[in-house]
Amino acid sequence: MNKKNTIGIVVLLILAICLIFLAVLLFKPQDDTKPTIETPPEIPNKTDVVLPLTEDAGQEYIDKIYFVGESTTSHFFKGGIDRSHILVPSSATLTLGSDILQILVGDKQLTIPEAVKDVNAEILIITIGVNNAARFSEKEYKTFYGKLINAITQSSPSTKIILQSSFPVTAKYSNQGKAITNADIDRNNKWAKELAEQYSLKYLDTQSILKNDSGALIEEYSNGDGVHMNEKAYVAIIQYIRTHAIE
Repeated sequence: MNKKNTIGIVVLLILAICLIFLAVLLFKPQDDTKPTIETPPEIPNKTDVVLPLTEDAGQEYIDKIYFVGESTTSHFFKGGIDRSHILVPSSATLTLGSDILQILVGDKQLTIPEAVKDVNAEILIITIGVNNAARFSEKEYKTFYGKLINAITQSSPSTKIILQSSFPVTAKYSNQGKAITNADIDRNNKWAKELAEQYSLKYLDTQSILKNDSGALIEEYSNGDGVHMNEKAYVAIIQYIRTHAIE
């Protein structure tokens, strides 16, 4: 084989290799596998405003708390609360309404925001809304209650505010069609929880331990009038507060 023929064969081999390589590229099966999409991290759910079960925070925790509310709040002394920590009007009747910031409470007869500032409350539990519960619209309830929350926050910004559920009434009382029914109380408690979410506060669902299977106040917790409670109830309430402590 002469040199000229050898060169021709090499050229043909090179062309053949190039053609084979090109054919492989052109006829390579397409990869139908979808590209891997990295799953974005889950956004954590909004922190639940309901205070969860905790270890018993003890009497030391209770001693840090002041209470604002209605006649049911005025009876907290039955559970061992120092009366000086119970900020209610002298009449023991506090009604949520447009005049909420003019109502005077405590021995010094100060407005609620003034009283909270005066005692330098570390923790404040508010239980309000039962009186005339049926007459509130959602807008009224949240407007009046929000006004109180804002005023306390401005007056005593370091105070940790907890909105506590209003307490149920007995089935007999609720079914009499009076100014307070458990349906009204449940509705108001729903709004109170929503206010806690709105203002980044905590909600204390104490009513959950006071209800029987029908959603009414357990009879053995009633003082007999259908609305107010006895010592046994307040002992249970204080224990619930101790074991659902705010950080």
